[in-house]
Amino acid sequence: MPGLKERWPHSHITWVSRPNGVRLLANHPLVDRRLVFDAETLCHLDQEHFDLCISLDKEPGPAALAMRVQAHEKWGIGLSPYGTVYPLNDACLEYFELGINDDLKFRSNEKSYPQLIYELCGLPYRGQRYRLYPGVAERTHAAKRWRSLGVSAEDVVVGLNTGAGRVFANKNWPAEKFITLARRLCIKHPWRIALLGGPDEIDINGRIAAACPGVLNTGGDHTELEFAALVARCQAVVTGDTMGLHVAVAVGVPCIALFGPTCPAEIDLFGRGEKIVSGIPCAPCYRRHCDRSPNCMDQIDVDRVIEALERWVLPAEPAAASRQSVSLPVLETRP
Repeated sequence: MPGLKERWPHSHITWVSRPNGVRLLANHPLVDRRLVFDAETLCHLDQEHFDLCISLDKEPGPAALAMRVQAHEKWGIGLSPYGTVYPLNDACLEYFELGINDDLKFRSNEKSYPQLIYELCGLPYRGQRYRLYPGVAERTHAAKRWRSLGVSAEDVVVGLNTGAGRVFANKNWPAEKFITLARRLCIKHPWRIALLGGPDEIDINGRIAAACPGVLNTGGDHTELEFAALVARCQAVVTGDTMGLHVAVAVGVPCIALFGPTCPAEIDLFGRGEKIVSGIPCAPCYRRHCDRSPNCMDQIDVDRVIEALERWVLPAEPAAASRQSVSLPVLETRP
């Protein structure tokens, strides 16, 4: 979005996504219109004409939508008459090949997804960070939740984001590792240690909280932007390669990011945090099932996580009180 608005500052941008994506992009100053990917939107878009359609998803549904949209130019991924996805423009070839070439994806590629997407669109990539903008209601929700947990403005809060989705095997750091990390942090530092997650993490966070007296459980009943507002209060977040990582990046919170089965090169932390990568020879793999024991995430040591956290949290402690909320910025565009 920053690159598109820099190139076309007076453009009108429509973003089509599933409902959770539309909710997540509420208040975003660079998105002019958000539409839910449903039958009504399909009828709507059939009657409109665009100068440019950008399709970044390699799934058949969004790729098929790109073929239906009337646009002077189309970039990214489309769907062929045979039901297969294919690149719509030459600049998309490298981005597309990552999905079909294991050697390129797992061993050769050193570009992050933001860089690949910028290059796909022919835009200069200078490390422009993606952002989210919780509104007043979401920031109020987060503030109430932190107050209910006894967190004051002066407290240093370290978030532990314990989930990592269910698509790929072993993306989650084991609960036992989080328990050990939480206990040691509570003994070693006066920080408030907070468990972060959504509905899928309610059980595991309850288990971790029960095993670690004093650890804060923020619950799993938040909307996407309420979750972003909660994360924004943290001084740092420990997370796997999952939504929580991207939310932390998008609200400017340093990440200690743990990588096992997925590719660390594809993630840009924008100079705010560290990647801890499993040393197991078979990683990354993107397998949906794995019977190895110990697996790649088992081999990530708690000591490494603590040392990384201390590098990012200790220097920032005096400024802890200044990181309580996310403000909506005034949008500036280049002439």
